[in-house]
Amino acid sequence: MLKIVGDINFSDGYFDLGFGVGSKIREGRDPFEHLSRNSSDFWIGNFECVCASIKTERPFVIHPTNLDKVKLLDLFGVANNHVMQHGENAYREMLDYISKRGCIYAGSREHRSVRFEHQNRKIGMLAFSQRPDNFTSSPLYWSLPEYQEIVEEIDRLADCDFKIAYIHWGNEFINYPYNDQKQFAHFLIDSGIDLIAGMHPHVLQGYEIYKSKHIFYSLGNFVFYMPWEPTKYSLLINVDFEQKEPITTEYIKINDEGFPCVIEEVPERYSMNYLNTLLKINDENEKYYTNVFRCYQSYRKVNRRQIVRDLLRMENKYRVSIIKDFVKRRLI
Repeated sequence: MLKIVGDINFSDGYFDLGFGVGSKIREGRDPFEHLSRNSSDFWIGNFECVCASIKTERPFVIHPTNLDKVKLLDLFGVANNHVMQHGENAYREMLDYISKRGCIYAGSREHRSVRFEHQNRKIGMLAFSQRPDNFTSSPLYWSLPEYQEIVEEIDRLADCDFKIAYIHWGNEFINYPYNDQKQFAHFLIDSGIDLIAGMHPHVLQGYEIYKSKHIFYSLGNFVFYMPWEPTKYSLLINVDFEQKEPITTEYIKINDEGFPCVIEEVPERYSMNYLNTLLKINDENEKYYTNVFRCYQSYRKVNRRQIVRDLLRMENKYRVSIIKDFVKRRLI
């Protein structure tokens, strides 16, 4: 079956340099070690970092020789607001590396979509980002596309039996989408998409079924080191074309190392039953973004405490790297 997950950061982040996910991988750990991965399954995830042969004393980049140790997923989305963090050459090197590892990708400017076969079905997936890029004014991935561009790309997949839209969208840390986002999702279904899988908020959001098609607004994190509790729960979509009801889900809990584990139950506030009720909210923009700010403040409060603890155990060279990267991002 297809296994579709959300945001994956194989690297150390800003405030866990030297002991984050990337460092654990460098030491020989497998971020997927708690998962049962059947060889007949086809895994799809969002590559939200950079893999390139540059200095690793920087956030959101992992050296290819370190990632060589990990059995990667089968297909990656490569359109998000971190893939250009270390420049054009690093992004191109990452795409080349993904291909050399026998994986495929979607979401670059040259390869907006991809086709593959699974369970005797022709599957098409397009990937794009609706978020501004903080690191470049000219991203090499499919960024902020016009509606007509999207329709044309969907039409190119007309021969496919099942079409997926894999989208980096929405606002961080809030557990429901905004009204225009829901309308846009309906437009994609009306244009021929069969399944929408969204990411970027780093927390779970609900899903709806529109014209018998599933829209998952945010799957949450899958491999990520974040201290705030809502960022530790996510969803795995299963698509099994041999079943009468092909789409099912499983809950994921990310452990303190940033690695995903399948779990049976989640607290009610992270359950689909609860989150789906929030899709009925029709806030005007002002009220919605007031709630976005409130959620962001809750995240920052927890994150600041964790940053203080993490900086105390961080090597000085990593502290210097954080400052340099912060200044660089502010200048851009």
